[in-house]
Amino acid sequence: MESAKCMENNMNTKAVEIIRKHIKVLEGARFFIAGRTAAMAWLGFVVDNINYALHLQSGFRVRTKEKLLIANLDMFDPTDTVIGDPSFAWEQYDWDIQGNNCYDEWTQRFGKESSDGIVRAVEVSDFGDLTIEIDNGMIIEVFVNSSTQECWRFFERGADHHLVVTGLGPEADR
Repeated sequence: MESAKCMENNMNTKAVEIIRKHIKVLEGARFFIAGRTAAMAWLGFVVDNINYALHLQSGFRVRTKEKLLIANLDMFDPTDTVIGDPSFAWEQYDWDIQGNNCYDEWTQRFGKESSDGIVRAVEVSDFGDLTIEIDNGMIIEVFVNSSTQECWRFFERGADHHLVVTGLGPEADR
């Protein structure tokens, strides 16, 4: 029995090496900003006065060794303030309003709590999963969770070329 194309998600060694080569520029970068647009998280880094962006459209989490700080599904959960409002009703809750969800709350606190730090290490798994270790103890993990759709994207802000990663490997910007 032949498998469907969407089930053939083996990333080859050459594809992984291309991803590793591009993302390695983050080692030594300062992680300084986080936010979102709709359900896409974005993270900002700077190295040698060049701004880089990492867009996340797949599963991700930010953690320390002891604690989960934030994860992608937190974008859909209301903050304690929102849920504590006497007029709160689930059927009227809109997660996409900036400030309404737990991810927004985390990004608002991010720079104020000296959460930024320097990227100590960047690793890419054989499946394109990304792990970024920050010197302040934060670990960013991004998971490739689709064989055909864009999972994450890395680029220099203002540049035309983007590294787009799917379960099949890197693609040219679409």
